[in-house]
Amino acid sequence: MRRVLLGQRASYVRDERSDSLEAQGFRLRARAAEEGVRVVGLAADVSVSGDVDLVDRPALGQWLAVDSREKWDELWVTTQDRLSRSEPHFMSFVFKMLEWNKEIHVLDDPEFTKQMQTPEGRAILHVKSLGPHKELERIKQRIQDSHDRRRFTNRWPGGIPTFGYRIRKQYEDGRQAAYIELDEEMLVWLHRMREWAIEGLPHSTIASRLNEGNVLTARDRSRVARGKVTKSKSALRRNEEESREWWSNGSVKALLTNESLLGYKKYRGKVLRDDNGDPVKIADAVFTEKEWETLQVAVATRSVTTARRVNTASPMYGVAVCADCGSNANHKISRGHKNGATYRYYVCGNWPAEKRCKKMTCRAEIVEEMVEILFLQKYGRERVTKREWVTGSDSARELAEVDAKIRRLMRQDEDGDWEDNRAEYRQRMDRLKERRAELKAQPIIKSGWVEVDQGMTFMELWGTLDMNGKRQRLIESGFRMMIGHGTTWPEKVPLSAVQPPLQPA
Repeated sequence: MRRVLLGQRASYVRDERSDSLEAQGFRLRARAAEEGVRVVGLAADVSVSGDVDLVDRPALGQWLAVDSREKWDELWVTTQDRLSRSEPHFMSFVFKMLEWNKEIHVLDDPEFTKQMQTPEGRAILHVKSLGPHKELERIKQRIQDSHDRRRFTNRWPGGIPTFGYRIRKQYEDGRQAAYIELDEEMLVWLHRMREWAIEGLPHSTIASRLNEGNVLTARDRSRVARGKVTKSKSALRRNEEESREWWSNGSVKALLTNESLLGYKKYRGKVLRDDNGDPVKIADAVFTEKEWETLQVAVATRSVTTARRVNTASPMYGVAVCADCGSNANHKISRGHKNGATYRYYVCGNWPAEKRCKKMTCRAEIVEEMVEILFLQKYGRERVTKREWVTGSDSARELAEVDAKIRRLMRQDEDGDWEDNRAEYRQRMDRLKERRAELKAQPIIKSGWVEVDQGMTFMELWGTLDMNGKRQRLIESGFRMMIGHGTTWPEKVPLSAVQPPLQPA
């Protein structure tokens, strides 16, 4: 008895007027019953474009595997375009079926099976495939035109919004339209992240705080919103049921430098700009212009070190430095074998370990005591200040944008886009050139940090700080303590503290 595999496909593309799966199934089963064949299976591909290669389709592809091909002899479809709308994919599949000694039956084309057996018949099939192929190209063009029309609107194009935003859907002209808006919960975390970055915290520390606070990433939030479980890429590879995505150095930095947080629409990873060269805005900004500018400065000035901490977080990390190689010193704790006493040291923190200066070590108590004494001798009477950002009047950024608009307008003119409207072209060009001249004439006052007095001295402040607070103040002041073999001394000895290095007790 003939063994038959029934094939169905529906792309559900609005512009593709295809038979429904139900209608295809009804016709195929009716013909099978009429001819008395044995139906061994049904390959129904739902929401699969006619441009997808047949071997790559979720349902049909399984039946084309080596083991599954032995279960059937004929593939039946209602129409040729249910096989494929792509001319190269279609002809390639015909030759594969001949190689496998299989037949294709198309209900609406009784001559199809005979034609695929001869060169002359295959030439006819090739001509037949050109019609669906051209229709496929028309469908693609209509879809692309639709996307192009919507690209420069404030509509959300689809996908997962940047952390800080959520999708809002509404009906317009009887159809559902998607937009994005600020998410208040994520907004709180974004402003905390900015504050931490301004304070100088490493991206790794910010990531750890987010993970400890069980803050879901944008992708995990999207999964939860759709009623699915959170799952990281590593969990998917391990086939685990549920696992969160964890924040990392890279994800924190990528988010804090993402211009989508200004409400800008992006296309292929870049900010989308309109005909005037201005960013297309689709939502309110997370940060003000001043907040964004200070955040970018903080992220850009973050120092990166290859040194790794040993045992515990170093109370003087970034302050104590190896005198031999200049690497940040690590804090090391050891216990005596006989008495069980605890000993703390600062040692060379170069990385990898084989690069460390073996003899550069000093007792931690000596280092920390000398740091405090010498720092307060030098800065104790100094006024405590706090850095505040002052936005200047640097017109360089706007000037660059105006120049880009002029170049874009000139390219459009060279392409003939302004042949029918020379007056408007000249008006736009004159306005841009006039604005460029104004910007060039403006004085440049750079944005930057200024020190604002906090109403106390370092001596008064010192007693109120914990160890981490003291370390931050030391780092901000540029004060560094060099460690040697059992010795320690400041990088630059204050005039009031000229004395020989102390020896360990």
